Amino acid sequence: MELKEILHTQVKDVYRLKELLRLKKTLRFNEQGKFRILFLSDLHGGYGQSAQLAEAIEAMVEAAKPDLVMLNGDTAGCGPIHVETAEQMREMLAIDVEPMEKRGIPWAHTFGNHDNNYGVSKEEQEGIYESFPLCLSKAGEEQLPGVANYCLPVLAHDSDKIAFNVWAMDSHDNVNLLAQRLGLPEGMKLKLDRMHGSSGYDTVRFEQIMWYYNTSKLLEFYNDAKIPGLMLMHIALPEHEVVAENRVACGYVGEQYEDVAFTCLNSGLFSACLERGDVKMILAGHDHYNDYIGAYCGISLGYVGSLTYDGYQRDDLRGARIVDVDESGTMQTELIRLRSIMGEKADKKV
Repeated sequence: MELKEILHTQVKDVYRLKELLRLKKTLRFNEQGKFRILFLSDLHGGYGQSAQLAEAIEAMVEAAKPDLVMLNGDTAGCGPIHVETAEQMREMLAIDVEPMEKRGIPWAHTFGNHDNNYGVSKEEQEGIYESFPLCLSKAGEEQLPGVANYCLPVLAHDSDKIAFNVWAMDSHDNVNLLAQRLGLPEGMKLKLDRMHGSSGYDTVRFEQIMWYYNTSKLLEFYNDAKIPGLMLMHIALPEHEVVAENRVACGYVGEQYEDVAFTCLNSGLFSACLERGDVKMILAGHDHYNDYIGAYCGISLGYVGSLTYDGYQRDDLRGARIVDVDESGTMQTELIRLRSIMGEKADKKV
């Protein structure tokens, strides 16, 4: 590589680092070296959403007292409850994120497969998300597929050294759109009859994986050490199914009442995380009746639970996941059932 190319690459890396470290509010471990993240998924809100949803979010945030809240996709839609305009989107978010905004708790999001089904693009939605004072989400690099691929660094309690990373990825939509993107002939099936799980969905794509891999290396170089972290996306990976099929070996904990809805094409994201050795937990949403977690090859794979009242859900499963991170990078997690906080008030009114 010529000197000019080397210098250009270095300038680009410095710019990328500045963008990665630029947050509206700095995330930092407390003096005890602890950091708590609350994960909420599949709110399926929108115009005319159930008033119980706001009450549920309020109860969860109050009970968990997190340092960061992550919304893991399908925040809007589907069905009769959805958003069709930017104003409806803003009104919905104002209600659903009020528990964080009024407490001064930073929050961020990923996109799910239903978020842009009714005419408001993810690009337009992203601007609305980022307009909220405590939203730390980022649109991500323009050349990447999808919207809101980003990394949130959490700093040590007593320095500006990065102690932990929260990675967010756009897992896109469905298998038909994936086939179109790949330029496959019309009628050629990606989803075949003899495939495990419910595999009619898209996944994180190659360019996104390379972005994670290279950004991880860049942050390690900046930090002078590998940085432990977790990764969040809406649609599960095939390796989530591995945990469900090998419960004893993987230390399975939780419930599964529906097929794992992963993609029929394995993107290789799990292998990339394994090779980098920094991401130690990968969490998904999407499957409302699944909230289990287990470990495969040293990486925990699980679900964050569903909180919806306007999508499909069992009253006894409605909940959210808490992850307690130690400054050393170790994590402890538990799934909190809404019933344990609100009692019968947590159940859907009929």
